[in-house]
Amino acid sequence: MVRAPCDLSASGIVMSSIETVKIIVDAEKAASTMLNEAQNKASEVLKQVDALIDAERQNRLSLARKEAASILQRAEAEAKSEAVRYGEESKQRIELELQKASANKAAAIKSLFEIIMG
Repeated sequence: MVRAPCDLSASGIVMSSIETVKIIVDAEKAASTMLNEAQNKASEVLKQVDALIDAERQNRLSLARKEAASILQRAEAEAKSEAVRYGEESKQRIELELQKASANKAAAIKSLFEIIMG
């Protein structure tokens, strides 16, 4: 069934129903193409953002590893220093105790000798 042409004489345009459908179909195709292009562009942007996020994550991980290594080095150096200091203090205390024992040695020998001699 063929319809009479649409008369849009006010605007000076006269078109048939087939032409109207063709225009609508073309418009839908154009819209579909634009939508696909927009989706493709959005996918590209998302990939770029993901790459930037991954690069930033790697950068921060690297910085964190360096900071952790630095903290570990400082802790090791402080522990070694503390161990040396503790060793020196222990040596001094032992020497002091030996001096005290040596100072009392003569009195202890004299007391022991007196006990034995009786």
